[in-house]
Amino acid sequence: MIRQPKGPLFLLLLFFFFFSELPAQDNSETKVENTFYKRQIELHHDNDFLLFTDWFYTTGSFINYRTLLNEQEENRDRRQLTIGVLQIFYTPSNITETNVRLFDRPYAGFSAITTSLALTNERRLLDFTLQMGASGSISGAEGFQSWFHSSNESAEASWIGQIEDAIHINLYARYIRDWKLLDDKFGVHMAWTPTVALGTRDMFIENQAAFFFGRRADIHRTMAYHQIGNIQPEFFFSLKFAYRYVIYDALLEGFITGDSSIFTVDPVDHFFTYGFEGYYRKKRMEYKAGYNYASPRVGTTLLHTWITLSIARNF
Repeated sequence: MIRQPKGPLFLLLLFFFFFSELPAQDNSETKVENTFYKRQIELHHDNDFLLFTDWFYTTGSFINYRTLLNEQEENRDRRQLTIGVLQIFYTPSNITETNVRLFDRPYAGFSAITTSLALTNERRLLDFTLQMGASGSISGAEGFQSWFHSSNESAEASWIGQIEDAIHINLYARYIRDWKLLDDKFGVHMAWTPTVALGTRDMFIENQAAFFFGRRADIHRTMAYHQIGNIQPEFFFSLKFAYRYVIYDALLEGFITGDSSIFTVDPVDHFFTYGFEGYYRKKRMEYKAGYNYASPRVGTTLLHTWITLSIARNF
């Protein structure tokens, strides 16, 4: 049986990076100056390959462009638009197996274009996202993973019996309520984030609790929620816990009205994720790194871990 990797070394590196920066900030940032940037481009990548696994949620790549539609004004929400592209893929635990009856989940790839509108004030954030994408071989996930594995001489996945081609449209609505618990150089924030998803890609109801520790700006300015405009240097880390009630998942069950996928499975009703993330923002640049855990999406799979890396530039 293949064991899931543990992440203490990665967590220790994040903690070391975080605490080594705090003295430098105290010495060099005695006076915080806000800087205004109206646009941002972000590259975001999730991967379990660096943790020496290559199964379940194995890769996610995201490119996001954000622009502030209006400058912050009294008694008005800040409106921020995000346009992005993404590609994610999932594989069974044994990627060299060719007998679909022995799979613990089907192969599934998904590529999409997303458009989001965020409305933010000093107390809360509302985010509405429209996602249009494709699953199956037309998503390009099989070709990309096969190219990546062949380029570094690692085992190539068979991609037999992957979820069939389909076009998906989804809507996501998210509400964030953020509280400042401790106002200090080493501040503490808490956030509650309910999310609802509806569409042919997936349907779920999720609640997330998050705690932020360190030098973090308020909800309408912080990189924790990808806020641009009047920004200031930040350095903090977060602990996040989420529970999701799963209604439907097309990357496990196939298209909602049925398709010709030769192997599908039912998702678990209750899905949990938790993780640790570190954030650093200075002038134009933003960096984020995280370590994440997820409970099994299917009864036959295991706990899964992956890392998150993100870099963004404001202009």
